[in-house]
Amino acid sequence: MRSQHSKFVIHVSTDPEAVHLLQHATSLADKRAFITKLENLATKLKIAPRGPDPFRTFLTWCHNIESLPAALRIAIQARQVAEMRKRAAKRAFICRTNLDWKHADRDAFLATIPVHIAKTLKTPFPPIGRHIATSPSIVKKWYHHFAFGKQPDKRKRRLPIHLLNSSKLTIDVAPTDSAIFKNKTGEIVGIVLRNFCPDEAAMEDTGKLVQIGYSAGSRSSPKFDWVKNLLSDKHSEDTLTEINDDDSSVFAFAWQQMRSLLPIQIIDDFDLYLNSTKIKRMDANGQLPSAHSQRSYSVKIHDNEFDLHHAQLAPPTGVFGQNHSRPIHYETQPHKYAISWTLSRNVGAAGGMHFYFAKYGIRVQAAPNTVIWIPTEPHCTCLPNYHPTDNEPYILQRGLAFVTSNRLPSIWQEYLDGQITHTQALLKITGKSDERYG
Repeated sequence: MRSQHSKFVIHVSTDPEAVHLLQHATSLADKRAFITKLENLATKLKIAPRGPDPFRTFLTWCHNIESLPAALRIAIQARQVAEMRKRAAKRAFICRTNLDWKHADRDAFLATIPVHIAKTLKTPFPPIGRHIATSPSIVKKWYHHFAFGKQPDKRKRRLPIHLLNSSKLTIDVAPTDSAIFKNKTGEIVGIVLRNFCPDEAAMEDTGKLVQIGYSAGSRSSPKFDWVKNLLSDKHSEDTLTEINDDDSSVFAFAWQQMRSLLPIQIIDDFDLYLNSTKIKRMDANGQLPSAHSQRSYSVKIHDNEFDLHHAQLAPPTGVFGQNHSRPIHYETQPHKYAISWTLSRNVGAAGGMHFYFAKYGIRVQAAPNTVIWIPTEPHCTCLPNYHPTDNEPYILQRGLAFVTSNRLPSIWQEYLDGQITHTQALLKITGKSDERYG
């Protein structure tokens, strides 16, 4: 007489969708989809795999059957082959992206980067409170927009355009050059790393700035929640969950890269902030499998999708940027440094959007696959070389950054302690802007 387990396995073997899901169940998401299907099928037989790993429980049931149905046997064998291929691809990916680096590997890599002494200028250059243009044609394209165009926040004064005289720069970092900048005391004040991620497939796709994570809001549109301003109201909840998961995984991967390659002083600065506050990590609004600050996240490269476990999740707030540009400014953050990563760029130097350390007169010429580590000192990204009314410019520069409102930790703590309500938190964060122009 067949056991309940055997009856259930045979029942599953007659369902083509279940067999298909089992064959392709090599990631956490695909396994969850298969388990959901099993739960639906179990309503008839009133039995389903239980325990901490129902997927493995079902495979054990299959293994214990003397004559496993051919459909399940073939599906399990195909899954095993796919699993082995995926493990090999995962190992190769980890090696290519330096996720397996030890401290000694990082130190050896950083020792190859040229060090420059950054001298503080009497007056920042380019000047604070100016949009920066690298050519007269760029000035012409943007002049009317900044002088007379609609302002997102009317409380902010209009700022003029400064035409850059590049001969006044103290250091001009070429698109192919890496550099470490130190002040006269030996403190690192900036880093540029080219070829930050050697795996080009991981970089293929990410002038807007979209905030992801837990936000203290902006002056014009405050929020205190998982930020979804990338999204349309037309998306379903399932789609929102998937996008949140994908976004958090992108930032988790970026954070692992940065922990592998950046100097320990920078990582320690972020860790001090993260460990001294109770604010959550970027966790897809609680959807990523978690254990405190260590979680699992997924990486998809072409047809391969695999999960990386026990990883430090990213700091709680970050931004995706496309053709982002700001005037020379500075802002205070709860950690000393901010980090940006230019993921892709399809134009040469004439396209603009270069980065400036204005305190030292340093320009970093933009290039794809670049990380710039940014202190909270006067800085900017200059204007792109296209007209602001062009909704589909030929120039595309995309990237991400870790930035945090200075108001976020204290308001978050008050909210957690029950000292203020959700509404009070919203009101409390609307009075200030972190960005300063002098």
